[in-house]
Amino acid sequence: MSVLVFIDESRWERPGKKDYYATVAGVAFEEAAYDDFCRKLLRLKGRFFKRPGIGDYALQGRLLLSNRALASFRKVEFVLELFSLCRLEKVVTFSTSRKCTPGNGRGNSRKVPAALQKGIISGSDRFNEETVSLLLAYLIERVNSFMLETHPGQMAKLIFSSEEPQKDRFLASSVMNFMYKTSLGAGFHGMLGTPFFAPASHSPGVQLADLFAYIINQHHGGRKEMKDFFAEVESMQFVSSIEQEEYELRGMNLIE
Repeated sequence: MSVLVFIDESRWERPGKKDYYATVAGVAFEEAAYDDFCRKLLRLKGRFFKRPGIGDYALQGRLLLSNRALASFRKVEFVLELFSLCRLEKVVTFSTSRKCTPGNGRGNSRKVPAALQKGIISGSDRFNEETVSLLLAYLIERVNSFMLETHPGQMAKLIFSSEEPQKDRFLASSVMNFMYKTSLGAGFHGMLGTPFFAPASHSPGVQLADLFAYIINQHHGGRKEMKDFFAEVESMQFVSSIEQEEYELRGMNLIE
């Protein structure tokens, strides 16, 4: 049985600041457990919001954890219950984040495989595209280590939010070029090289990746209200049991 890894991104450009944080986050489910998670999530939504529809009340950071949303006890309690559900279903988290400034774009380009530099996930300015591509490459590397260590012989499927046909084709081409045509990507044997896409409005996995990316990115950006939520997400990250020079590989990483 394969593992489903849903991936999304978040950025926070702080008012009055030139620098910003970018985060790519992934949430991994055992494929056999994903349907159970979706059913329990529907019941959880019904308890808190009386909206049991599959596409109702998306799990989005800006809807659940904005300053205004945090004033709602119901929304905060829902998020805490959601964390409990994630632990019950053994969700594993991954992320890579980086503080970005307009001056460090060129440095990124030397670290990103050439096929990945054309832009991954977003269609914004070139610097942001290269930054997110770098973060995605690091995330894929950690997912591959997770699969080889904990699910040997199985394959992870990378699932992104479906946006529009042109962007989806571009992302699929970039990921496949990275996986099949670069020496780094070719060494990853724990996942399929072809990505999948799902509509965020009806994909709890993509929505959860959105929520976790929001929490992680806001925390790194200095938003104090995210400290406890970040600790919850961090507690679910992949931690390798293999030490390398007294260093253990973790699923969540902040690139300095």
